[in-house]
Amino acid sequence: MNIFRVKYFPTYFASRSFANLSDSIYSIAILWLIQTSTLDVSVNGFVYAAISSAALCSIFFGPVVDRYAAATLAGLALLFQAIIVFMIPFIFSTDLFVVGVIIGLVFIASLFSALYYPANNKLLTQLIDEPDQLQAANATIGSSDQVINLIGYLTGGALIGWLGIQNAYLLSAALLLLAGVSFLGLLTKKTAQQKRNSPSSTPQSSLKERFSLYLADIKAGFSFINQSRYLKIILPSTIISGAIIALLIIILPIIGEQYGSAVYYSGLYVAFFIGFFIGAILSNTLKAKGFYVAIAWLSNGLALVLFGLASNWWMTASSLLLFGACSGVMNVIQMTLIQIMTPTHLMGRVMATLSTVNNIATPLGSLIGGLLLLTFDVQSIIMTSAIIFIILSGYLLSQKHFTRFNTDDAKQFNANFES
Repeated sequence: MNIFRVKYFPTYFASRSFANLSDSIYSIAILWLIQTSTLDVSVNGFVYAAISSAALCSIFFGPVVDRYAAATLAGLALLFQAIIVFMIPFIFSTDLFVVGVIIGLVFIASLFSALYYPANNKLLTQLIDEPDQLQAANATIGSSDQVINLIGYLTGGALIGWLGIQNAYLLSAALLLLAGVSFLGLLTKKTAQQKRNSPSSTPQSSLKERFSLYLADIKAGFSFINQSRYLKIILPSTIISGAIIALLIIILPIIGEQYGSAVYYSGLYVAFFIGFFIGAILSNTLKAKGFYVAIAWLSNGLALVLFGLASNWWMTASSLLLFGACSGVMNVIQMTLIQIMTPTHLMGRVMATLSTVNNIATPLGSLIGGLLLLTFDVQSIIMTSAIIFIILSGYLLSQKHFTRFNTDDAKQFNANFES
């Protein structure tokens, strides 16, 4: 199936790719600028905290995404990010007050990013209706994201060295501007009808009533998730999985150091990205079904066993490639099922909630990982993580509702909820 023959998808895909490439450049550039200018690792910690805390706010944008045109929101979010990214290199100095202002701007830019992603995910479901096409689109997007991440890790530093830090920021801002204008121009036309049909934002008699309506909108998103057995089964496991992956990210520098070079460290990331790319492509050959998600979980656990037992770099990289491939399959199928089962008028809230859940897991896993490394050796932590994955996969495989859940069930759940 050639998903690029679907009208407007090529524009959507290009716009998203430009935005992701800009994000990769900006992420490397901001940390590099702060580190080389202040020579203080703790300041980079504050920057990362600003980015992470803003990502947790995604859930609060869900009602906004569901009340207004997704393409317009995505476009505006990117344009405001472009303005902020453009400003940073011109106002930056080592003065502590200015550094504080920069961290504040990074936080605001990250808030717009937290608005962009649920709006972007909702927009995809408005452009594509057929389940098979939606799965193909998710596979294409997932593989493309990993290619962009790979390019970012391989060339990000070289790009900054070649262009200079200021020009790298200007390039990032230009890519955001291009993506934002594209969303506002071409894609808003396609979703104009959805905008007219979305729940109206009727003026309320008081700020208190407006706030009550806003809270009711957030509660409606939770209510939808609570009524889905599939989501109630997978969400706790997703949090645990996200925490374990964050823990592994902490461990990778230690593994790279053991092999004696930063090249080996970056190579492990490359192995994961290549694996994810392969998995996203392979997911197109599978029907979107909970059973394959559970099998991917089991395979991830086995990949971690190999990771823990690896005696050389090639075995370590191969195990991470396998882990990435299974993660790619799991991510595409799971996202497709959730998109199909979620009514359009709730898509923003559900996607924003899932984004927040995933972002909660990252600092949780980082904290737990840091504490565990004070007491236990790396291999013990990896093998324990593998066992947790295998146990969770056993739980998922034991849930017949989960393993049998497919696109037809997802469509039926959507229809039943709407009625």
